[in-house]
Amino acid sequence: MKDAGATVRISATFRPPERAYLMHFAWAIARLGANPSTVPPMAGVDIEWDHGNASASRSAAEEMVLGYGLSVQAALNSRHTERRAVDMSISWSGTLSLRNGSGGTTNIATTPRSGQNAQLHTVGRSFGVFKLVSDPPHWSDDGH
Repeated sequence: MKDAGATVRISATFRPPERAYLMHFAWAIARLGANPSTVPPMAGVDIEWDHGNASASRSAAEEMVLGYGLSVQAALNSRHTERRAVDMSISWSGTLSLRNGSGGTTNIATTPRSGQNAQLHTVGRSFGVFKLVSDPPHWSDDGH
């Protein structure tokens, strides 16, 4: 894609289970109102979710949500924790001419000029990389 003139920014690949745990429960407390005192502990993760009152706990969890740049709740187990996914932002201007999985060239002149482009999804599939449309940066080996 870069050789064809696209800008590609990878923001996540492998997500260790410990990080997924932190991301998942920070969102649950900050955005879903989960009770921090009921969050199950995880071996190897030294964190105190309960800060003595709901407001302080939610505030600390919200700081984590913002720090991780979350726009949705992270799954505890996902293609990221299985080393099977990548989150990347893709953009270009004009027509993008890409080699496809058959060795031919696909010219993408349609919009959007981003990872949400249906023709780009087709090119990805030709290489065994599938787009999860509901999660803008997410691509994986099976679309989940």
